[in-house]
Amino acid sequence: MSGPPPSGFRVASDKPFLVGLGVLGGSYLLIIAAMVLADLMFLDYGDRPVLGPEMVKQGRYTGGEATVAVEPGRSYFFQRGENEAGLKLDDQSVTGDGLFQTDGSTVTLLPDQPGQNKPVTASLRPKARVLGIAVTNHVATVTTDVMHGLLWGEFIRVSGTDAPGWDGVREISDTTTNQLSFAVADGTPAATTLVLSKPNPLVQALRSRDIRFSIKLSLVSCTLTTLLSLWVSVPIGYMMSRFEFRGKPVIDTLLDIPIVLPPLVVGLSLLILFRYMPEWLSDAVVYKWPAVVLAQFMVACAFAVRTMRVTFDQIPQRFEQVALTLGCNRRQAFWRVIMPQARGGLLAAGTLAWARALGEFGPILVFAGATRQKTEVLPTSAFLELQAGRTEGMLAVSLIMIAAAVVVFIIARTLGMKRIFA
Repeated sequence: MSGPPPSGFRVASDKPFLVGLGVLGGSYLLIIAAMVLADLMFLDYGDRPVLGPEMVKQGRYTGGEATVAVEPGRSYFFQRGENEAGLKLDDQSVTGDGLFQTDGSTVTLLPDQPGQNKPVTASLRPKARVLGIAVTNHVATVTTDVMHGLLWGEFIRVSGTDAPGWDGVREISDTTTNQLSFAVADGTPAATTLVLSKPNPLVQALRSRDIRFSIKLSLVSCTLTTLLSLWVSVPIGYMMSRFEFRGKPVIDTLLDIPIVLPPLVVGLSLLILFRYMPEWLSDAVVYKWPAVVLAQFMVACAFAVRTMRVTFDQIPQRFEQVALTLGCNRRQAFWRVIMPQARGGLLAAGTLAWARALGEFGPILVFAGATRQKTEVLPTSAFLELQAGRTEGMLAVSLIMIAAAVVVFIIARTLGMKRIFA
C-alpha cells in the first residue's frame, strides 16, 4: 500500500508549454491568413471611371495651399497623396479617394503640414465624357472629350445606353488619344448615349484570351501531370516500401533531387538533356506544351512518390502475407488487398502532385518559355503581368490560383483524404 505523497510535491503545469506551441503555430497561421487577406483587400472590385490626364502640376506647397482650375459641373477623381490632408471644394472638404462633382471653377489641395515646403503628391483627373458614337462595319468608335490613356487589348464596360445590345464588357480593338473602338453584334441598333468604365481586374483577367488560355493549359497540364505522377509513384513507392535491395539508398537519394534542387536548375537540366536527344524529339518538346507537362512532372512526381511510400509503410505487410497464404499471388494481393487500403494515400498523392504542378514556375520558364497562347500557364501569366507593370492583373491571376488550389483541397478532403493529412 502506497504512502501519502511527499509534502510540497506538485505536478508542473502544462500551460507554459501549450502557450508556447500556440504562439509559434499561431504566428505561422496568422502570416498565411494575412497574406491571403492582403491579396483580397488590395484589389478594387468595383468598376473604375475612365479618366483624363493629370491636372495637378508638380511642385511644392510654398504658399501653404495649391489651387487647381476645374470645369464647373464636371466630375473629377481625387486621390490623396502622402503630403495632403484633403481637398477643399467650395464650402466642403474631400478627405478620401473617389469621384466628386464641383460647381466652382477652382479646388484647393490642403497640405497635411502647412509651411513645410513639401512636394505635391495628390492626383486630380477629370472623368471622361462621351462626345460621339459611330458604328462602321460592326465596330463602334467612341470619342471622348479628354485623352483617356487606355491601351490596346484592355477591356471596357459599356452601360447606360439607350439601345439594346450595347451594355456589357467589351474588348478594346483599337484606341487613340481620344477614341476607343470595340466590336458590336450584327444588327445592333445605333446608340446615342452611353457610359464608359473600366471593369475590375478579376473580370478583365477572366475575359482576357491570354489568361483564359493559361487557365485551360494549366488545368490540362496539371491533370496530365497528376496522372503520370500516380502512374510512376505507385510502383516506385511500393518497391521502396516493401523490398530491400542493393542500391536502394542511391535510388532514395535520386528521388530527393527534384525536391531539394532549385526549380531553375531542374528546368536548365531538362534543357541541357534535350540537346542530346534526337532533333525531331527536341523540336516536339522544347518550348512547346509538352515541355510544360514534363517540367511539372519532374517536380510533382517526387512529392507523389514520397506520399505513396509513406502510405504503403502504414499498411502492415501481414495483410499481404495472409493473402499469399490463402492462394493469391503477389499481383492479386496488391490489387485486392493493398490498393483498397491505399486509396486515401493515392488521393493525397494526386492532390499534392496537382497542386505542386499548378504552382510550378521556374522549370517551365526555362524549359518551356512564357509564350502567350502557347506555353503560358497561370504562374507565367502572373510573371508576364508583373513584367508589364500590371500589378492588379498579377494579383487577379494569383487569386485564381489560390481559388483553384482551395477547391482542389476541399474536394480531396471531402472524398476521404482526412486520414492522410489529419
